[in-house]
Amino acid sequence: MTEKRSSPLQRVHRNLSKPEIEKLRESVASLVPPSSAQISELVKTMRLSTKRSQAEYALLCGVSLRVLRQVESGKLNLQTETLEKLLRPFGYRIGIVSASD
Repeated sequence: MTEKRSSPLQRVHRNLSKPEIEKLRESVASLVPPSSAQISELVKTMRLSTKRSQAEYALLCGVSLRVLRQVESGKLNLQTETLEKLLRPFGYRIGIVSASD
């Protein structure tokens, strides 16, 4: 006779009480940074801290000068890949932040 096994996720989900689930949710929420900044401000501040012109920073990041100018002026909705390129020199990646801030 074959023993039916549930996946660990199903087993964990069934065995947690409501207070335990709430505690886990709070724990995950505490990992999300509370502050936020506009992408345009963040990218410009990062570029200025490297003491590079827009042309130099665009070249460093592998994006066009036009794209960087539009990003810094807040006139461009970025693709994830482009934003990752602009953040890469600082070792940053795109993540999730709480919308309640």
